[in-house]
Amino acid sequence: MLLAGTTVSTLGDGMATLSLVLEAADNGPSWWVTEVYLAELVPPLLLAPLLGAFVDRTDAKRAWLVAVLVQAALFAGAAATPFFHARVLMVALANVLGVISSAAGFKLLPAVAGRAGLEKANSWLTAATSLSTLVGPGLGGALHTAYGNAWLLGFNAVTFVAVSLVVWFVVPAGKDQRLSVGGGSMAGALDGMQVMWRSPVIRPLLPILAAVVFCTALEGVAGVFYLRSITSSDTLYGFLLSAWALGSLPGSLVAGWGRLGRQHLVLVLGGAALMGGALLVEGLVPVALVIAVVFVLGGFGNGAHNVGLRNVIHHHVPPDMHGRAWAYWRVLANTCVTVGYLVGTPGVILEARAAIISSGALTLLAMLYGVWRLNSAGLLRNYPAAQPAG
Repeated sequence: MLLAGTTVSTLGDGMATLSLVLEAADNGPSWWVTEVYLAELVPPLLLAPLLGAFVDRTDAKRAWLVAVLVQAALFAGAAATPFFHARVLMVALANVLGVISSAAGFKLLPAVAGRAGLEKANSWLTAATSLSTLVGPGLGGALHTAYGNAWLLGFNAVTFVAVSLVVWFVVPAGKDQRLSVGGGSMAGALDGMQVMWRSPVIRPLLPILAAVVFCTALEGVAGVFYLRSITSSDTLYGFLLSAWALGSLPGSLVAGWGRLGRQHLVLVLGGAALMGGALLVEGLVPVALVIAVVFVLGGFGNGAHNVGLRNVIHHHVPPDMHGRAWAYWRVLANTCVTVGYLVGTPGVILEARAAIISSGALTLLAMLYGVWRLNSAGLLRNYPAAQPAG
């Protein structure tokens, strides 16, 4: 039921965001597209450490439930207003609440799946997200053309209500490990950063992850204009994006299998290699069919990469700090994506195709540096993936 709720919610999010992106691309200047993407990233940046600490100090199930209900109300409000920038503002506020729901879900996953099944749980959870991302762009593009934004934003509000029911009935209460030290409720908000940097496994990995996120984000805004220029309709553009998710689904599932599922660093770096190669080919070969094929491969790597990353944090951060650690990772990732979107906006530094070529090449360079650095530290040969931290 948790996987089903995640699938439906992610489907609604994907269609709602795509509809805003398409409205921005059709009716406004290029920076409107960037505005939609930044609305997902910038507002949570400053608050994420505080919200992560809040999740670690309170009942994670209750925090998750309240967060998704407020998100439902905000998307309902976005559906009701005809003003584009007001819609973007409400989506931005919903994304702030998304920090709480995401951190709480990450923290409670071991309680739902059990420690022994954590790799498979992260694999299936990432696969559920990939499945909704597979269906979402094509379906969202078609529904946007037929009905416009309001219907899709309203549907997303309904998905959050559905998720609240899943959280209430399925997620066990009182199973999360909370921070037990004294002090104010927001004390220790930066501990997530400190515990990540103190980890001998995570510390050398963080700069590499940040570089990969930034480099792949260069393609984000540029890809909207580039891919739409080589496709004949928004529906075809949406299905082209779905090719990435088509690969991500098996990539997520394979990343939970046996020995491979325990090789978290191999999944992270190998996934980055496939993503970088796919983006490089996308820019070099402007043929929709070729791009669809390499997007399947890039998506496969993306799914494996995401599962490996989730497992690294789950296994090498103490359970009572999972909320803050995940929130800190979101801060780091969102910062890198924000800068990547700004730099990758056509006309800021590079045109769309040049930005995409740079995205692929730089991702591959970051991956190669990561292999060299982690191998020099002996982490690839002797990765300690046996037991979770704490």
